[in-house]
Amino acid sequence: MVYVISIVVGYLMGSILPAYFFGRLYHLDIRRVGTGNAGTVNVYHTLGLIPAIPTAIYDASKGVLAILISQRLTANFVCAQLSGLAAIAGHVLPFYLGFRGGQGVACATGIMLYYLMHYLTGGVLSLYEVGFLFVVVAIFTYITRQGELVSMIVLPLLCYMLFSHAQHDPHNPFLLTVIAYIIGVGVYNTVKRGLVKITDETLKRHWWRVAARPGALTFIVIYLRNTQHMALQLIGCVAIFFILMDIVRFVHRRTSMFLSERIKLLFKRTEYRKFSSMTVFLVAGFITLLVFPKPIAVAAFTYLIFGDIFGKLFGLMFGRHKIRGKTLEGTLAYWGGALICAYVLYNTLHISPLLLGVGATGAAVTELLSFNVDDNFTVPLVSGTLMRVIDMFVG
Repeated sequence: MVYVISIVVGYLMGSILPAYFFGRLYHLDIRRVGTGNAGTVNVYHTLGLIPAIPTAIYDASKGVLAILISQRLTANFVCAQLSGLAAIAGHVLPFYLGFRGGQGVACATGIMLYYLMHYLTGGVLSLYEVGFLFVVVAIFTYITRQGELVSMIVLPLLCYMLFSHAQHDPHNPFLLTVIAYIIGVGVYNTVKRGLVKITDETLKRHWWRVAARPGALTFIVIYLRNTQHMALQLIGCVAIFFILMDIVRFVHRRTSMFLSERIKLLFKRTEYRKFSSMTVFLVAGFITLLVFPKPIAVAAFTYLIFGDIFGKLFGLMFGRHKIRGKTLEGTLAYWGGALICAYVLYNTLHISPLLLGVGATGAAVTELLSFNVDDNFTVPLVSGTLMRVIDMFVG
């Protein structure tokens, strides 16, 4: 009975919505104005800063308070965490408002920060990793200016950090639940508000290229689990196929017309009389795996795969400052994506963080300053060369 009471207390604490009551003081229902959400942001934009401050403080702390109260009542770890989750449910489904409240993101975020303090004080997370997270958050906050999108990028990285260091920590399932909820709300808001819009016709027509690029990880996995020879054979065969297809296009007019007019989704308009970016990508990957040591080759090729995806998508969606035919936002996204890859590689392959950081930065700068050369070719070679030079003189 005490367990049930503690969970009910958590729900009741969560169901107290300062946003709603402040709205009533102004003779309005906060759920029917602005964004329709009974939360801090809507209070700030609708009622002003003064009501928003206590709203933010209580909404962010009530889940943690529910956990602490439950710990005192029951001394049961699982029950205490369930009380915190019940506070989120209370915020979303308050009984006295027809079970229609806010989204509960502030409450969930407060609980997440509470868990993070546990990991930090327990030595699971280092200050360097926290600083790295802040860098990634700063990059994508500047690019998107949308908290929902930032959470969808950073929170999976946070989960990876924590689970790779403390796989059996009892907080893990509850942290994962809270993070999954925050991401789910972010996805819902992104779709509902149309926060992501791509107007570039080339990308709309050739979206499958971006979607298929992570498939190149197959070459890396084979390289890591088998031999260099096997990985080179596979990527070499695929590259030869695309090279031959391009050559046939160049020398056989009917084939070129057929591909350009009938199969417009395969090649871009700018590729009709030159090697496709798919061919250049595969050739660059082959050279990278051939000439660099395994860890450096894997890092350089990974930066090319995912950095390009981040740079292209975020550059087209949020590019505001043009630089050499590209955008500052796209380049920063390229760098941010490469840095995320660098962290994963550091934990899996144990490569020097200095090498990985230099390689990630070099990849982003090379992509920006490609000087009319396909960056699919220059990025892995320049990035790999920088890491190799640093390794020779420092390592």
